[in-house]
Amino acid sequence: MEAVYPYAHIIHLILTIVFLGYVFTDLAVISALKGKFSKETQQKINQSLGKRSFKIFPITLLVLILTGGMMMSRYLNSSAGFFETDLQKILVFKIVLVLLIALGVLSNLYKKFTKKKKSKFMENDFHKLVIVLGFFIVVAAKWMFLV
Repeated sequence: MEAVYPYAHIIHLILTIVFLGYVFTDLAVISALKGKFSKETQQKINQSLGKRSFKIFPITLLVLILTGGMMMSRYLNSSAGFFETDLQKILVFKIVLVLLIALGVLSNLYKKFTKKKKSKFMENDFHKLVIVLGFFIVVAAKWMFLV
């Protein structure tokens, strides 16, 4: 696993930028455009963006989780322990935050495939939650190696 770690790390960093960059763009740019166009133009824009984000967002998150899991196994395992060091405690905190995002994405995918309506929170505020959790995940990632 040690030989793969640097590759998993660089892929993980690049996809983190893509993932959080997409969410930030949605919040800062795309949401600012809402209400500036007619209803049918907004619907076309949302459909176009939705199709593209549906392809990118879940796959990016899946690869992020896989590469994160590969890197995690270096610090959390039966021989290193799970809550022995501050690094491990922060890593577990990061994992909990990632699981919250993953559960939200899985919920949205489930709603999309079953054609059920998303809740107001998931419709309007989920990306706000993701950007806040993403911020804390990135800070924790840096903090892990400072303690």
